This record gives sequence, C-alpha cells and structure tokens, in this order.
Amino acid sequence: MASAARADDVRGILLEGVKEVAAPGAPGSLAVCAPGAEAIVVGEAGAGGRAAVVAAGKLGRGRVVAFAHDGYFSEEHLATADTGRLVANAARWASGGKKAPKVGVIRPESMAKFLGAEGMTTAKASPQESLDGFDVLVVTPYDLSPRHADRIRSFVRSGGGLLAAATGWGWQQGSRAPMSTFVGNRMLAGSGLAWTDGFAGRTAPGGFSAGGAISPLLNASAALDALKAGREPGADDFAAGIEAVLLALRSLPPSESKFRGDVAKALKGLRGADLVPTEKSRADVKDMRRRFAIGLETAVALAAPADEARALPAAADFPGAVDPKAKRVTRKATVDLSVPRWHGLGLYAPPGGKVVVTGPKDVGSLKLGVQVGCHTDRLWHLDSWERLPEIARRFPIEGARTVVASAMGGMIYIDVPDDAPHRKVELTIAGAVEAPLFRLGETTAADWKTIRDRPAPWAELAGKNLIFTVPSALARRLDDPEPLMKFWDDVVADQDATASSPPRRSPERIAVDRQISAGYMHSGYPIMGPIDASATTALDLAKLKAEGSWGYFHELGHNHQEGEWTFDGTGEVTNNVLAVHVFDRLLKLPFDSGHEAIRGKDLREKRIREHLSKGAPFDAWKSDPFLALMMYLQLYEGFGWEPFEKVFAEYSKLPRDERPKDDDARRDQWMVRFSRAVGKDLGPFFQTWGVPTSQAARDSIKDLPPWSPPGMDAKP
Repeated sequence: MASAARADDVRGILLEGVKEVAAPGAPGSLAVCAPGAEAIVVGEAGAGGRAAVVAAGKLGRGRVVAFAHDGYFSEEHLATADTGRLVANAARWASGGKKAPKVGVIRPESMAKFLGAEGMTTAKASPQESLDGFDVLVVTPYDLSPRHADRIRSFVRSGGGLLAAATGWGWQQGSRAPMSTFVGNRMLAGSGLAWTDGFAGRTAPGGFSAGGAISPLLNASAALDALKAGREPGADDFAAGIEAVLLALRSLPPSESKFRGDVAKALKGLRGADLVPTEKSRADVKDMRRRFAIGLETAVALAAPADEARALPAAADFPGAVDPKAKRVTRKATVDLSVPRWHGLGLYAPPGGKVVVTGPKDVGSLKLGVQVGCHTDRLWHLDSWERLPEIARRFPIEGARTVVASAMGGMIYIDVPDDAPHRKVELTIAGAVEAPLFRLGETTAADWKTIRDRPAPWAELAGKNLIFTVPSALARRLDDPEPLMKFWDDVVADQDATASSPPRRSPERIAVDRQISAGYMHSGYPIMGPIDASATTALDLAKLKAEGSWGYFHELGHNHQEGEWTFDGTGEVTNNVLAVHVFDRLLKLPFDSGHEAIRGKDLREKRIREHLSKGAPFDAWKSDPFLALMMYLQLYEGFGWEPFEKVFAEYSKLPRDERPKDDDARRDQWMVRFSRAVGKDLGPFFQTWGVPTSQAARDSIKDLPPWSPPGMDAKP
C-alpha cells in the first residue's frame, strides 16, 4: 500500500506497510453494513466470493476495527507476516491518529506486550471499572455481560477506539445460538460491523493478501443503495452483495432496526419481480434484478423472528403447499438424547405457520434445536436457481417454550448435539401438520395404509441405520416399507462393518431435493440426491435387488471414509470400494456390475494397458477415479475382501501418534499394511501402477514374496 494515505482513506491507512496477514486456525468472517464501514482484508467465501476478515467502522464519535478470529491477537500470529503492523496501524487509527495512544487491554494480555513494544502505553482495563483516560480498548468479547458490552459501546460512542477480535462460527457452534444474540455483536451495534457464522478461506500461502480491489457491494448498505438506484450488478458483485445482506440480517442484533428497515424498503421497490424460481422458470444470472429480488426476500425470511414469519409465494411450489384445511395438531414426542442429530417427528411446519415446542424447565440448558426443513443445501453460489436458494431454518431451544416459524415450511426435527446428556426428554409440539412417517419395528403395514395419507407434502421412511425423506407422493406408492427399509439398513450395516466404523449412534439420512448445491448427489448429513429416477429406484426393492443403487451406495461410502486410508486421488475411490463390496457380498451381484466404467474384465484390462503404456503417470491415476479403482479391484480379485476388512480394522485401532500425518505416509502405510495382511510384497505392484511410495516402506516388506496380477508385469 502507498505510504502516504489520505486521512479519509481508512483502508490505505490501516494497510500501510502491510502486504500479507495471518490466517489463524479457521478464520471467520464479518458482516459490513453501514455507509461508514468497510472491509479492510478479505478472504475467499466459496464460488469465487469474498468475505471480510478485518473491517473498520465508526460508532458515534469513535472508531472500531474488528478481526474475524481471536488468534489475530495472539503472540504467534502477531509475529506472522505483516499482521503486527496491521494491528499497530489499527490501534493508532482507532485512537484518532495518535502515535502513542494509551491502550486499555481487557483481554488478551499478549496485546499489552505487543502494543507496548510498538511504543504505546498499555494498561490492564476492565469494563467493571472506569475506562476514562484510555484512547483505545482491546477485547475478545466472548465472556462479556450485556451490561459490560454496553459500557464498552458507550466508551466508543463518546470518542474512544476499539480493537476487537472473535471467531463467530466458533461461538455459534459452541452456543448453538443465532449470531444476532452474540454479545460481541451487541457491543458493535451501530458500527455497521458484526461477527458472522461464516468462514473465510486463504488468499495467500501464509494467510490473506492485503490490498487489491474489493467489490463495493461487500458492504450490504452499498448493495441496497445499488438496488434502489436501479443498477444491475454483475455476477460477482451480485454474489458479494446478496451474501453481505444475508450475513448482516443473520448477525445484527435486534436493535439494528435501521438496516432491517432499509431492506424492507428495497423489497418494496422490487414489487412486480417474479419471486418464484422453478424448473421451468429458473432464476439465472441473465436476470440479476430478479435474482437479487429473490435473494433479498429469502434473506429477509431467513432472518425474520418467528412472530414475523410470513409464507413466501415460492414455498407453495417448493418444498410445497399445505392444504389450508389440513388440521393443525398437538402431539407429544419423547426424544432420546443419547441419539445425536435430527429426530423426525412425523410433523410438518406449514409455510409461515407458527409451531410451539414446550418441554421441561431445564430443556433450555440441553442445547437442543428445532430444525425446520431437511433441504439444507444453500444454492447462493449457483448460476441458476430452480428453487429458493436457502429454505431450512434452525431455532435454538432456549427455554421451556419455543416458538418457531419458517416462511418456507418444512419437516420438523429436534436436533440433538453430540454431547447431550444421555436421558430422555418429553416435548409437546403444537400447530404442526401430520406427515407420513414409517418407523421400522414400530409401524405395521396396516398402520402405514392410514399414515401414508397424512396431508404434509413430505414423508419419512425410518430404518434403524438409514432414514429417507421423500415427497409424500412417492412414499404413498409403497404398501409396506418394512422390507425396503430392512434392505437399506443392511446396506449401511455392510459398509459399517467393512470400514470398521465406530458403533453407530444415529442413522444416516438421505433427502431428495429439486436442486442441490453440488454434483448429481453429494454425501453428508443428509446425503442429498435429485427427485428423479434415482429416487424411485431407491424406493423400489425389486429393482434394488436386481441392479443396486450405485449413486447412493457411493455417497454412503463417502460417509464411511477415513482420512488415514484415503490419500490424494482416492477421495472418489475408497468410497467406491465400499460400494463394490455391497454389490458383491450383500446383493450377490457381479462385483463390477454397479457402474459401466468398471464393468467387464476386458474393459478394465484395456484401460490398465493404456495407462501403463503411457508410463503410468500418477497425476493421470489421481484424476481418473475409475482407473484408480481398478487397482483396488485387482487386490480384491487377488485376495478377496478379508484383507480390506482387516486393514480397515487396523486403522480404526491406531493410536493417534501412529496414524499417517501426510499423503506420503498414507500411501506408505496402505501399501505396507495391505502387504502384511496378504503376506505378499506389493511394492512392485504399486511401482507398476505409478503410485509413489518410499524406498524405506518398500524395503520393510522385502521379506515377503512379490505379487502382481496375472498378465501384469510388475516393476522390480
């Protein structure tokens, strides 16, 4: 940055002498949403977007600089790249430009030492005592009481400066509460800055590059101004603008009424836009005004308190309307807290409808949540939307009575954290609509014939190891889901056993969606897939037994993968090993029948010969998952499944200090452990395939006889 920045060039002043700053741990991000606020350093935010990791703003007569990770104030990261220079610049700017300001350090102590070495006067400060005499305060605000946050805010409004650092996503995950309730955001209220639950990715090897252009629409206030002025942003600016608005709405405390009012005015100016994206009427980047309108309406709906929720027109299209005549019911549910993640209730929240969840007095201490909607994929980054870009909401249960409502509606779940106490809790849910729910071992075929006609648009089929969420119209085709769900339980159990997974605490989930965030299907919780022939096949037991479901076996395999035995290039391979096992052992089908890319020995041998004739380049192997899978299939054909199961079990029992720490070690360990399991030296086999291993690892198995598949000449 230039060394002589103008007095009004806040970014130039803060970045004087700064080229790169640290990225402590996993940095969070900041919302920027007022005319006097601006992003100073930005990171990547997915799909080419950007997110602020350092930002500055004005609060009354004072100045604020916020950092998106508390590690920025640590001794280690202050010494990384130009981070210390940035922090020192920030302290001087926040003081009003004093060269040696008096800094009160509330926490952490490392900042007192650092700023003192920079020529500033430092002293320990406390919001419980007088803050008079300080030019600047330094704080990580996690443990502040609301009263103390207000005292610091008053100090800044009266002309003081503030340097504050926090990791928003870390606080959110620990508290499981909305960012709008974070005491740090209360402290910054009015500055146009707020910590969010988002992340920011690195833009430089050591962290983040400083300098460079930043989209003005990264400031949500500027994005709204552009919209009111009738300017259509480009695709990149749109992504920045809508994400900025969404983050601000999610993160700002309730007291920030002005920004919410500005958003409401902007929405009024967009009346007439088609706000219902569908398969036939997609909202794509060619019509940025429509996308902004849809995105803005979605962002407002996601941030609305339950008492203000109103059904969005698009909700009737997806996830679906609820018949106005459908009875709103009150039901009791006993939730076993020893089972983490989502507990389906067979209940559906109508779009805009209020649902009340009540429980015992201590339920607010259990960190439970009410999840509305299973369609958790966010589509903001996609060039075209076939549904609203975000439709699921989660509400924390903070007391004996919780009111939830979603403008989009959705299936209702009780979300249980991993560390919940092992007990049962009884809840009452009022105001929901009944949804078809089959529970294996509880719901009889006779029961199902009545239950399947419940009015909600989505249904659940729950086994012990796997739960499907599908349109009710698909579920109603089934006369008796029991054999189907036993089949899927067996599929998951097969992969659990093969991969030597830990004892299962909760079922996997598969949900189908009109549009997902990445790929044809993707793994996770839930596994997501399309509403097409793959969904009907997944519910057709006869077809499953005859031809399997490669896509869902593949995604379930992803959920079973372990990093210790999945090195670079095998992320789409070791999961397929588990899928092939299901075809072979469980379905009793030819092991190679699941996918045409591996079907038939002649095809595989031809592909292998072609690869070897080119010198077996490892980069080609890594970039072709089915070619790489053929190497694993040769091991299966040579030795069966027992060594795979044995080696996976070995990995599951490894002490932490014996686990491979990098890819070189992962390849070495896989080769050595598999060699020992089969009693053969696989070093030459790996060399023939061009998969790198160390000489030391190969030497360690020289006592075993070498092996290679018939017809494949191994390199000595």
